[in-house]
Amino acid sequence: MKPKLIITGLAFLSLSLTGYTQVREDYQQLDAYIQQAVEDFDAPGLAVGIIKDGEIVLAKGYGYANTETKTQVDENTVFGIASCSKAFTAACVSILVDEGKLYWDDKVSDLLPGFTLYDRYITRELTVRDLLCHRSGYETFDGDLLWYGTDYSREEVVHRFRYRENPYSFREKFGYSNLMYIVAGEVIKEVSGKSWEEFISEKIFVPLGMENTTTTNDAFSDKINVAWPHLDGQVMDFISYDNAGPAASINSSVNDLLQWVQLLLNKGAWNDTLVFTDYQYYTMVLPQTILPSGTAEKVGGRHFSSYGLGWFLYDYQGMKVINHGGGVPGFHSKVLFVPEDSLGIVLLSNELGGLIGALEHKILDYHLGDPEKDWAKIYLDYVARGKEREEKRIALLDSSRIAGTELSLELEGYTGTYTDDMYGNALVELTDNQLTLTLLPAKELMHSSMVHWHYDTFQIDFADPFLPKGLMSFHLNS
Repeated sequence: MKPKLIITGLAFLSLSLTGYTQVREDYQQLDAYIQQAVEDFDAPGLAVGIIKDGEIVLAKGYGYANTETKTQVDENTVFGIASCSKAFTAACVSILVDEGKLYWDDKVSDLLPGFTLYDRYITRELTVRDLLCHRSGYETFDGDLLWYGTDYSREEVVHRFRYRENPYSFREKFGYSNLMYIVAGEVIKEVSGKSWEEFISEKIFVPLGMENTTTTNDAFSDKINVAWPHLDGQVMDFISYDNAGPAASINSSVNDLLQWVQLLLNKGAWNDTLVFTDYQYYTMVLPQTILPSGTAEKVGGRHFSSYGLGWFLYDYQGMKVINHGGGVPGFHSKVLFVPEDSLGIVLLSNELGGLIGALEHKILDYHLGDPEKDWAKIYLDYVARGKEREEKRIALLDSSRIAGTELSLELEGYTGTYTDDMYGNALVELTDNQLTLTLLPAKELMHSSMVHWHYDTFQIDFADPFLPKGLMSFHLNS
C-alpha cells in the first residue's frame, strides 16, 4: 500500500541627486508624519522619495536597515523591491519593440523555441502582451512554489509549469502571474541574445546612473549600505529570488528609483537619450485587464482599477495613478507616479505590513486630496482586523481537528520519495520515531517535522518563518 501525498494550504530632464537627506521646507510636516507612522507601525526601517515638478522634495531614510546592528536607513540604502521589478521587465520589452526585434502581439511560441503550456490553444495564441498583463488563464500566484526558495533555473521553472492546468479560460479574468514574467525574461534573452540581467543593466540602469541597483541576491547582500529583511521585528536571512528575476529580483534605493520615476514622467526620455519612445510609454500605461473591485475602491474613492503592462492603474481625485507594489518576505515596496500632477513617489520598507499602503495614500492626499486625513490610523485598523481574521482562521482550523483518530499505517509506511511532474520530489523520512517532510527543490526553506493531526493528515511548519503552518494528507491506495 503506497500512500499519495497531498499538501494544501519633464522633457529630457534628469535629476541631480546628492548623498544626503533632502526634505524641502514645505514638506517638513509630511516628514514628521512619516516618522510618526514608522513608530506607530513598529516598522524596522523605511526609505521615502518624492519628486514634484522635476524636483526632489523629499529623499530620506527612517529607522534601521538592521535592528540588531542599529544601522540606519538613508536615501541610498538598498532594498529588495520585489514585484516593482515587473515594470522594468515591461520596459525592456518596449525597448525591443522600438528596435523592431519583436512586437507586443507576437506569439510567444514563435519567439521562444519549445515553449509549451498545458493547454495547446493557449500555447499557440499567448502573446507577449498577454505575458505582461496577467490574463493567461491562471490563478493569482499559480506556480510560485516552482521558484520560491528552489534551485530550479528559470528554464526549468518555465518547463515544469507546462504541467499546470488552466483553472480559467484564456483572457477570461485577471490572475496575477509571476511565472509569465519569468517567461517574458526568457523571451528578452532569446530575442536580444543577452540575459535579462545584461539587457536591463545596459539599457536602463547604466543610462540612468542607477549605480546601486542590482538584479541578483549575491550582488545585493554584498553591498555595504543594504537593508536586511525583517519578520515580526526580527532580522531574517536573505533569500535569493534570482530564478524569478524578471518578476521579482531587483534591489534598489530611493535615489536610484527616483531616476527611474523621472524617466517615466519624461515618457522615456533621459538627457540626450531616448530609452524608449513615448508611444511605448503610453502602451505600457494603457489599461489591458480590468481588476475586480475591492476595499480600495470603497476607502480610496477609486472609480476603476486595472492592469497595463507592468503597471497597476487607478484613478484618485480625478487623476490617473500609475503604480506597482512589491512584497516578499522581509521587504515591501511601492513605486507610483501621477503624470498630470508631475508627481512621483518611492516607498521602500524592510518588513511587510500596512505602512506602505498608509503612506501611499497619505502622500497622494498631501498633493491631491485631504492633507489632514490620517491614513496611518486607517491602515492600523486594517492590520488589526487582519490579525483578528487570522486568529479566527486558526481557531476554525483547530476546531476541525477530529480527536481520537489513528493512523492507518505504522510511521515507516509513510516514508519514501513522492514525485510530482510539476513541483518535483518530496522526501518523507523517519528519524527517532519522528517523521519529517522535505521538498527537495527547496530543501533549505521547505523542511518540516510532521505532527499527527487526525486520520492520515499531519500538521507541518516549514523552516521558512514566512510560511504559515499547514496540513498535509496521505491518500492511500491512490
